[in-house]
Amino acid sequence: LFRAQKRNIFFSCPLDPTHMRILFVDDLPDTREVFKLAFGIQGHHTQLAANGREAVEAVRDGSFDAVIIDVEMPEMNGFDAVKHIRQLDHGRQVPIIMFTAYGDNEAQDKASDAGADLLLHKPILPQELLLRIQQLSDNHTA
Repeated sequence: LFRAQKRNIFFSCPLDPTHMRILFVDDLPDTREVFKLAFGIQGHHTQLAANGREAVEAVRDGSFDAVIIDVEMPEMNGFDAVKHIRQLDHGRQVPIIMFTAYGDNEAQDKASDAGADLLLHKPILPQELLLRIQQLSDNHTA
C-alpha cells in the first residue's frame, strides 16, 4: 500500500512511453540521486552533473532529450551553463528547464535571456519535470 501511494505521488502523470535521455544538473548529491532514481523508474536514462561546467562538457560530448539544471551551483552557475550549452551543436534545440529556490522576476528574465525554455521554482516533483519535458518536446517538434 505504501509503495502504491508513493508511486502515485511521484509518477501520476501519463507520459509518452519513449525512453528519454535526460541530463540532470545540481550541486547537491542527494537531489541528483533522487531524480535519477525517479526518472529511472519511468525507464529514462539520466546522466548527472554537479555543476554548470560538467553540464556543458556532457552536452559537448553527447546528445540529450532534455536538460534540467539548477540555477545556483559552484564553478559555473546554471545561467552561464545554459548560454554555453545553447552554442553547442547538441544544445541548440534541446529543451532546457532551469529550477531555483528564488522566486523573483530577475531569475525569470535571466533564464530566458540565457536560452532556457522554462524556469520552475522549488520544490519540484519528478512527475512535474517529466510532464514539462514532454510538453516542451511536443512544442519543439511541432
